[in-house]
Amino acid sequence: MNEKKYKKKNMKKNEKKYEKKYEKKIYFKDIDIKHLKKNVIQNLKKKFNYKIKYNDLLLSNDGVYIFNNNNLKKFNFIINTLNETNNLIEINQYLKFDENCYKIPFEHSHIKIKEIIFNINDYFLTFEIIDDKINDFYIKINNSLNILDILMIKEISYIKTLLI
Repeated sequence: MNEKKYKKKNMKKNEKKYEKKYEKKIYFKDIDIKHLKKNVIQNLKKKFNYKIKYNDLLLSNDGVYIFNNNNLKKFNFIINTLNETNNLIEINQYLKFDENCYKIPFEHSHIKIKEIIFNINDYFLTFEIIDDKINDFYIKINNSLNILDILMIKEISYIKTLLI
């Protein structure tokens, strides 16, 4: 009986140990894509380190499908609002694995997303490009700060000045 309790206790510790943390995203509520500086991406490429990432997705009414190692996998889109101010919204957004699939859904849209990610003082300003146009932009962070912390507000203000 004590052995069962010990195993159960250790399983709970291990579950917490391997709990996945997702990047937080911060969106500017007061900046529209139309109001970004002209050639903003080209100007940022001259000043900051960046990387480019490509995502190939199939979107359908019942989820997001991704080919991974020649297997089609279905994911559910999860989004949680963490904090919100007048100018910013902080969310936790990720794809949660649902199941392996063996056929492409009949009704779907194929989307190729090019992400350009700039490293600005450990904050990742990300632009999502679809068909050579900016479709979305946001800041990704992995730290424990939130949009209500003074330190983060200063960093985000600096990034904002680079955009408009």
